[in-house]
Amino acid sequence: MMPSLAESSTRHAVFLERLKSGEVRKFDAFLRDIDRRLREVLTREGVGAVERARAERMLAEIDAIITAILLRYRGQLQADLADLAGYEGEFAGKALAEAGFRPNVPTAGQLQAAAFAAPLQAKGANGKRLLAFVDAWAASDREALVGAVRVGVAQGQTTAQIVTAVRGTKAMNYTDGALAITKRHAESIVRTAVQHVGDTARLETYKANADIVKGEQWSSVLDSRTSDQCMALDGRVFDLDKGPRPPIHINCRSARVPVLADEFAFLTKGEMRSSKDGPVPATLTYFQWLKSQPASFQDEALGPVRAKLFRDGGLSAERFAALQLDRNFQPLTLAEMKKLEPLAFNRAGI
Repeated sequence: MMPSLAESSTRHAVFLERLKSGEVRKFDAFLRDIDRRLREVLTREGVGAVERARAERMLAEIDAIITAILLRYRGQLQADLADLAGYEGEFAGKALAEAGFRPNVPTAGQLQAAAFAAPLQAKGANGKRLLAFVDAWAASDREALVGAVRVGVAQGQTTAQIVTAVRGTKAMNYTDGALAITKRHAESIVRTAVQHVGDTARLETYKANADIVKGEQWSSVLDSRTSDQCMALDGRVFDLDKGPRPPIHINCRSARVPVLADEFAFLTKGEMRSSKDGPVPATLTYFQWLKSQPASFQDEALGPVRAKLFRDGGLSAERFAALQLDRNFQPLTLAEMKKLEPLAFNRAGI
């Protein structure tokens, strides 16, 4: 028996998370190269009371080294994301084929062009296109790494002290240095970029099959790490090319899955989706699912105040979801929610 569209999407989401982790691990080699080259320069220069001219030459050399290494990484990431765009478009077509259709799939070049041209909607990306988003990260972290060395030189620190500021301390497993911050930033950038490419490429395939796919449904991960925005968007249906698109925030794991034209709706009856507890009906939204979870889990997912409102405010899952976001799909504060539903807050004793 062929998997349903919901099952295919669920399995694919797991694959995509593993692919993200693989892409993140690729950065480790470049990070080690930065670490090694910086220590070479700092040890050679014997940092201490360094005259200004020599210090500036050293900092310029360090800047050039970091720039070159990050540029090499950008090239590899760009190639990987281009390949991913083609794969994701083909996956969307294959899923439709397994459902019994004969889909049109855009060429790899068309899918890549779309993925690199579409602006990221993630908060913090400021509508940048994919490569501009990656470049902004590289420039910021390059400046931070050079800045850590510059501060050490200005303060008259020893070579060992500056190296520690860059690498971190062994006692903290090197998680407290400037390089560790760069690694964490890179992970967020890569995971967000992969999600963007996958979503954009799949959309292009759905658009090429608009006679089959009439829209998309937002699908969020059913666990406690899901963001407030993604919780509230879960289950909402949008026309193709309308509404918010994942990644809606940095490190977003949500997806938009195809909604078939009305004459094919029978193919999706009885579909299931995954949750932390196992398969649940695909029609179950995040907040409907959350109603069945223990209070301790609700507190973890929503925070104690919102969780109390969720449990004791007398609101349906649908109404609670509607209260989470404004018309631009941005999160509402508790004060803003209270203006809309004061009785619910009274019932909950908030």
